[in-house]
Amino acid sequence: MQRVFSYIVTVLLTGWILIATASAADYLYDHNGSRMRVNVEGNKVKIYYQKPRQGLAGAGVRAGTLLFDGKVSNGYLEGMSRIFNPNCGEVDYFVYGDFTPGRSFMLNGAAPVLSNMSCRIVDNVYEGDNANLRFSAIGKSSQTPSSKTNQGGANCVVGVNTSLNVRVGPGADYGRVGELPANVCGLKILDRCQDDWCVVAFNDLTGWVSMRYIRR
Repeated sequence: MQRVFSYIVTVLLTGWILIATASAADYLYDHNGSRMRVNVEGNKVKIYYQKPRQGLAGAGVRAGTLLFDGKVSNGYLEGMSRIFNPNCGEVDYFVYGDFTPGRSFMLNGAAPVLSNMSCRIVDNVYEGDNANLRFSAIGKSSQTPSSKTNQGGANCVVGVNTSLNVRVGPGADYGRVGELPANVCGLKILDRCQDDWCVVAFNDLTGWVSMRYIRR
């Protein structure tokens, strides 16, 4: 009886880990020269600019700007993408396509064309970058951020010999997306924490770390 109970507990814990991993994960992509962060939580998918390419700032695009918000079902993703206009702000439109997290994909739709005289939509086109959104998977980074140690700074990595693992979820069982050098300071702690783990950002690296090793 005890053996059966132990087996059930093991299965439940394994299932929880798999569900948690699938329900909250970030993936890095290149989109027309911009680095993007694709967040997958259950069937919800959001695509954010992590490092916009040069020239997008004039249209209001910054790190953290949302490009796409939608849902995935059986490998089919659909939702609303956005074009950014310096005079008109954000204009959304419907896009769709096949999607597997971590793999390159494309979203297609009828992209709106704005009038040169106003913000009125005068046409919809099926050609061009806005109508065919390409996302090239970058893969998990094994690159270590440049280490500029500052023993007296805030939000520093402490208590590790060489580096601190950055993971896709709040726990040591989640996959590793990179490393933070020992004693590095200046981490940005985002407003997303669970238990003793929080999401931090440093240079181009974003992910979950154990706050036991962060000195604020």
